[in-house]
Amino acid sequence: MNPNHSADAEPDFSEAPEGADATPESTAPPPPKRRRHRIVQEEIRPLKVRRVSMWHGWYWLIEGFILLARNPAFLFFLSFSLVLVFIATAFIRVEVGNAQRDVGYAIFIVLYPGLFLGVWNGCRAVDRKRKLSPALLVSGFRRRAYDLLLLGFSYFVFMTVLPLLTLPIDGGVVWNLLVSGILPSNQPFPGFLFEPPVSYSGLVFLIPTLLCTMAYLFAPQLIGWWRLPMLKAMSFSFRGCLVNLLPFFIYTCCFCFFLLALPIFLFNFVSSLMEGLSIVACVIYILVVIPAVFASFYVAARDIYGFPRRRRHQHPQPHRSPANSPARKKQALET
Repeated sequence: MNPNHSADAEPDFSEAPEGADATPESTAPPPPKRRRHRIVQEEIRPLKVRRVSMWHGWYWLIEGFILLARNPAFLFFLSFSLVLVFIATAFIRVEVGNAQRDVGYAIFIVLYPGLFLGVWNGCRAVDRKRKLSPALLVSGFRRRAYDLLLLGFSYFVFMTVLPLLTLPIDGGVVWNLLVSGILPSNQPFPGFLFEPPVSYSGLVFLIPTLLCTMAYLFAPQLIGWWRLPMLKAMSFSFRGCLVNLLPFFIYTCCFCFFLLALPIFLFNFVSSLMEGLSIVACVIYILVVIPAVFASFYVAARDIYGFPRRRRHQHPQPHRSPANSPARKKQALET
């Protein structure tokens, strides 16, 4: 231990040699300069329900076939992948006690909003000439999957409870017809459907079903494209159908005549000439009509609601001088 050093000795405040820095901070490298970043804000165009002319119903059907003609292979793939999913779920059964119950119908109904949204996303990609991918079939579940599954589950509950309301009216005739496909053996079909009390129970079933269809028709697109919650999407879907009742009436009339009545007449005429040719014509007809109908509903949603347009606004932050600038050092000394 150095005897000349004591605990009470004063520290040496002698000046450092010339050329050396007085403080250790000055020897450290200056901090990197901070880049000025921008705050990005998104504004979404407000959702409005458009009222279109009554002849748009015919236009929707024609535009569906035009959209199919742009890329028939991809729309065929999406549409019939959906049909294959429906067929595959039909074989799903669960053993309850000593009997097996079909649960595939329930599973498909719960999944249908997300799957239908995937088909409509494919139609949108074809319409806007974007990149096409088979993954578009399940693209509906990427965002708002919870709302889409909840929408499908609520639709399944509604369509299960609604036929139960007809049991006290007709004794279960409509319930057996819808659930099991069992017809009354002592009454001619379809004449008994127009006789009371079966006709009354049919009205009890059809009117709420029509209102329910209006609420669920465009709800998947509104949830997926506009990012609305389930109840708000159902409200806008019902409002859009209610405002455009005449176009949907024209659409239904054109669909029933050109896609149901006229083809049945032509198939009967062709089958009278050659039986095998009518089967080929029927298959070709189904391959063309199913994708076109999906595309026509996409066109209807595009005309009534449009698409959300997101605008990006960039606001620069106020300029802040670097930490080692003379202005910042002077401000630190003053404080």
